[in-house]
Amino acid sequence: MNIRRSFPRRLSAASFDPFIVVAVLMGLLLFAPLVRAGLPQAPDGILHFYRTALWRWAWDDGVLWPRWHTLMFQGYGYPVLSFNGPLPYVVAVLLSYVTPSLEMAYKGMLLMACLGYSAGMYLWTRDIIGPWGALIAAAAYTFAPFRYRELYFLGGYCQFLAWSLYPWVLFFFRRLAERRSRGIFLGAVASLAGLALSHNISVMLFAPFFGVYLLGLMVGYWQRRPWGWLIGAIACALTIAAMLLLPAFGEMSLTYADASTHGYWDISNHMLRLADFFAPSVPLDDRAALSPLPFNFGRWSLILAALGGLTLVLARQSVARRLHIALGLFMMVGAGFMMLPASLPVWRGVPFFNFSEYAFRIFGCASLGSALLAGAAAAWVARWPRVRLVGVAAAVIGLIMAVAVYQTPRPFVPITPTPAHFLSYEITYRALGTTGGAEFLSRAVTVKPTKPAVAADLSRTALIDAPAGVSAQVVSEDAGSLRFVITAAAPSTVTLAHFYFPGWRAWLDNAPIALRSTEKTGLIQLDVPAGQHDLLLKYGDTPIRVAAGWISLVGLLAAAVFAWKMRPPRALPAVTERGHWQEAAVLTTLLAALALLMAFWIGPHTSWFRLTSPPGQALPARNQAHLPVSEKAAIIGYDIDQATVRQGDELHVRLYWQTSGPLDDDYASFVKLSAGSQAQVFAQSDHVHPGELPTTTWTDEQYVVDDHFVRIPADAPAVAMKITAGLYRGSDLALLGSVYLPVTEHVLARHAPSATSMSRTSASLIGDGIELLGHRTEAEQGVIRLTLFWQAHKAPTADYHVFVHALAPDGRIVAQADGPPVDGLYLTSDWLPGQLILDTHEIRLPAGVNPASVQIGLYDLSTLLRLPARQPDGAAWPDDAVVIQVGS
Repeated sequence: MNIRRSFPRRLSAASFDPFIVVAVLMGLLLFAPLVRAGLPQAPDGILHFYRTALWRWAWDDGVLWPRWHTLMFQGYGYPVLSFNGPLPYVVAVLLSYVTPSLEMAYKGMLLMACLGYSAGMYLWTRDIIGPWGALIAAAAYTFAPFRYRELYFLGGYCQFLAWSLYPWVLFFFRRLAERRSRGIFLGAVASLAGLALSHNISVMLFAPFFGVYLLGLMVGYWQRRPWGWLIGAIACALTIAAMLLLPAFGEMSLTYADASTHGYWDISNHMLRLADFFAPSVPLDDRAALSPLPFNFGRWSLILAALGGLTLVLARQSVARRLHIALGLFMMVGAGFMMLPASLPVWRGVPFFNFSEYAFRIFGCASLGSALLAGAAAAWVARWPRVRLVGVAAAVIGLIMAVAVYQTPRPFVPITPTPAHFLSYEITYRALGTTGGAEFLSRAVTVKPTKPAVAADLSRTALIDAPAGVSAQVVSEDAGSLRFVITAAAPSTVTLAHFYFPGWRAWLDNAPIALRSTEKTGLIQLDVPAGQHDLLLKYGDTPIRVAAGWISLVGLLAAAVFAWKMRPPRALPAVTERGHWQEAAVLTTLLAALALLMAFWIGPHTSWFRLTSPPGQALPARNQAHLPVSEKAAIIGYDIDQATVRQGDELHVRLYWQTSGPLDDDYASFVKLSAGSQAQVFAQSDHVHPGELPTTTWTDEQYVVDDHFVRIPADAPAVAMKITAGLYRGSDLALLGSVYLPVTEHVLARHAPSATSMSRTSASLIGDGIELLGHRTEAEQGVIRLTLFWQAHKAPTADYHVFVHALAPDGRIVAQADGPPVDGLYLTSDWLPGQLILDTHEIRLPAGVNPASVQIGLYDLSTLLRLPARQPDGAAWPDDAVVIQVGS
């Protein structure tokens, strides 16, 4: 087969595109800071498990990668490897055999992903919007702010690799629809299968957009009849990925996977806000334990995307280009909508979508669409070559510099791929089995073990509640097997310190023996006769895993057969076109100079784009403070987005915690909004792990940023509220301490009351800038319900009480309802100028009494002096009391 002929002519050596070099350089720039920085600790354990188990499992047990490891979940074992995408770890392990260290191998896999972002996006968009626009699109997709969140701070590398494959999938499938080719067909199969084997949630969320794109390709290339090859490529890719997908879905019911759909992990708790998309990228503080990165598109990227979207109005555009720009809008807006609370019915209605846990997992599709739109903006300068080069260079460098604040990450703790380190990681970060919700624990486990099966010195407990006369010792262990020596004085039933899960098999003295699961604890249990015995446990395949392996093999063979049967394309005539070598050289020089500038001057010799707070301070905090919550914990700063919030909306409160050392237990944080002398709580937010870090891991060297989004109930009173923050122990809710933030938050009515809702207006001026605009009366069964409409024109200087006196026709007081306004929930000194305040008083009348009027006014409780009251014409009310007629 002629390999050159199997690719479209645009990829042939005769017409090499020099802009490919520029795109590759972008990927290198994305990866460059990782050369100096370490990796987040998240992949440590799993990577170690793959390295130690991959080849033994593939050879001895017939499985394609380790699906279990005996060290996980504190030595009880855990099947997370059956559900997580294996491709990133398998690639890293393969690279580890030709690199000096495991960390370098993992970085090698990440380098491949970084190059995948820039090169893949360039190749896909080049045929659509031209090479100039493709350069901008590649920069926009490569240097999206979210990229740095994954790469340098959170360590979600399965998702990171998956998103790098998005443009490759679209590129190969578009080329396959355009022109059949063996290489393109195999590329389509490999890219889609790689996506599925990297992160199953990413391929699930990508599927709707990919489906729309495929439909467009089938319609657009209808005369070429591409649907058979497109569907064939998808079928081959999914059958290859069956080795992961089929067992994952088939065995999901055996686990607590649905735990990721409710409680803390419910996706409704992890939606984004519209303001997040437009947030600026600000310098990260080196003293912050986990600096908060906004889920933003980047403002420069949004400007370019808006300009690209406007190109739909330009004339002389191909239908394919217009449809792709429309696709970009659909992906950006559609995926953006899916990250907002309004999309919750979709997450709950589409099967398996609610297993995503975090709405931002669809950000990859949104950034793909926004990058395509940003690239389309190049059309505005396409007619002027000199302006075009300057414009594209400015756009690309602007996209890179817009995220310069993320390009100097502080070094992480280097990977320490040892069993002892992994055990410590599980305990320290409360991530048993590397997951936060233990969602892949067997459903047979209803009571979790209270003690680890493996101690810090790696000594292993063999039995749980061993019967009298029975002893056991673990003599060897590896990723998927345990060997015991068991001595029993009499026939006994023994419970091993390891979880049961389908796939475990056992041999007692080389003879197969049946295993079962214990009630509640879900541990492996078996019967042993008297005497000393050798017990071997091995974790192997199950029928569904075996079937999945054969299906994947069939998929590989089918892809090879399809490619072999495909006729090579006809030779294309030689293409002579200008290769943009000079422009590529200019752009390459600019990017290389920028990289050298960042690496050798800005990084080591300046503090640009970085921030380091002094000890005891959090410079990013808009309000510096020192508010002790306990002897060890204090709030050293706080941010509150706005001084007013409406009923039904959210209030964002950011706390900056500082401790003098790790706390002795796991504490949850809270933010409460309360009002009144009894501090009645009307809204509250709680975090099990403040700042996503267990409080036992807090240090005095760093502060913790703790974001709370407090939902204000729709029926909360429209009053001024105090904000309380504190810590309490999660196990028994015991309060460690709390403190009032020195700020008042005003809750406003969702729909502000208007003067037209008053039965009668009085418009009486009261002292200290307070006006009584009107009233509304309702009378029933001896009770007059009087609602007063107050408004302050300036902040009152004191707290006043309201007097409400019901008068008989002869002027006698027959009933009264004095007290602070709004039942004491809204003191006058807290009144917000301009706010219409509803203050209801109930006057309970003695039997047979029908008052003729009611006197209303304000007085100072400490002196009993009334505030002056004047009528609209300026005349004083007698006794400084506004008089209204009952029933009028």
